[in-house]
Amino acid sequence: MNRPPLTLAAFGLCTDCRTVHTLPVGNSRQYADGLIKELDERRCIDDASNPKFSTDYLWGDARGQMFGVLECEDRNGNSVVLKAFSCQYNGEWSVDGWVPPIPNPQAFEQLIAEPDREINIRTRALKKLQATDPDHFQLFEERKALSQQLMKEIHALYRLTNFRGATRPLSAIFPGDNIPTGVGDCCAPKLLNYAVLNKLKPLGLSEFYYGRENKSGTRQHKKFYPACAEKCRPILGFMLCGLDGASATTAAQKKLEFLFADDSLVVVAKPSGLLSVPGKGPENQDCVTARIREVFPDCPGHPEVHRLDMDTSGLMVLALNRDAHRELSRQFHDRETSKKYIALLNGEIEEGSGVIKLPFRLDVDNRPMQIYDPVHGKIGITRWKTLGIEDGKTRVEMIPITGRTHQLRVHAASEHGIGVPIIGDRLYGTGTAPGQLKLHASFLSFIHPATGRKMQFTSEPPF
Repeated sequence: MNRPPLTLAAFGLCTDCRTVHTLPVGNSRQYADGLIKELDERRCIDDASNPKFSTDYLWGDARGQMFGVLECEDRNGNSVVLKAFSCQYNGEWSVDGWVPPIPNPQAFEQLIAEPDREINIRTRALKKLQATDPDHFQLFEERKALSQQLMKEIHALYRLTNFRGATRPLSAIFPGDNIPTGVGDCCAPKLLNYAVLNKLKPLGLSEFYYGRENKSGTRQHKKFYPACAEKCRPILGFMLCGLDGASATTAAQKKLEFLFADDSLVVVAKPSGLLSVPGKGPENQDCVTARIREVFPDCPGHPEVHRLDMDTSGLMVLALNRDAHRELSRQFHDRETSKKYIALLNGEIEEGSGVIKLPFRLDVDNRPMQIYDPVHGKIGITRWKTLGIEDGKTRVEMIPITGRTHQLRVHAASEHGIGVPIIGDRLYGTGTAPGQLKLHASFLSFIHPATGRKMQFTSEPPF
């Protein structure tokens, strides 16, 4: 299947500002096409045609690798084009004309020399021993400890600076302790790190694979790919932070707090008063999905898989590709997701809990109002429990079993439900303006459509 050209080259969630920062392809594709032509014609990556830098290397047992081009602008407004290859090229870190690696190669080699020697001594000794030999376990643990310590010291060499001027070691940016091998050696981090250190403003990025396809078949000759999810995504959000023009830094989008982002989906905390999807009229086009599409222009036209009322705040998940949209939509339809809400009711009620089963329907004479109707209404089911009394108001947790329109608001306000409306409810209470409703989607869980992992998110209510 032919896919449309990528417009988004790289993105990542910055955990400092809870914003997804992005970098477009821009005009970099034409420079990348030019680099491909040079590789085809020259059959080497350096001007001197050193045999070690021949492109024949990319068709051998080592297979091909990624190349990247970053279009930049210097402080005088001049165009600057940078190029990089991933990791090493035929055992070499540095090649004239190409962006250097993030750590100093000499410092890297000095660092690993002695630990490598000690690790190799134990590796050779282990090969001579049976697994049941008393010395085998001790040597194995020694080698493991040496390897782990070496990796920590290697990661400390990778110090990344972003466009806000903050500098961090790799270990302080990458989530968790298990940092994959090669993080920081891909094209995008190399190019961005060089740009920020040399006062260059990135405008567009393109990355392509050149050479014999990889063993898994996921990378093919002369094909373009976005920055990788496993190694680059967790650090690109930090690296792009502070870059003027990065899509997610507009004032409107800063109102969206991002909790998670990958190739399949994003999870955001929607503020009260913002529509989930566009409404009627030009004044109602600003919404969560519009802001997501501005950040992720390659996502589906309708990335939403569920909705929150305009006045309800809290967690929403949106799909970034069709497969993810199809699977997440199915999970919501089949009630395989879990959701919890926190509400502040406009009055005191006794401590307790229960299950509300209430039939209601649309009031066709007073849209979008929902009304109790035991004859024609459809059942909505909600579990609830009180969490405490606060200055004459009651904080409750509400868990919807069904997903009817305005279900929690109706179940709270109706005399056939809890009998006390949610504070700020403009339809069923005394609210008078958008953004007053004290109802927050505080918990959301689902199965990741690509990895199969159970995802769980929490968000504290702003009240």
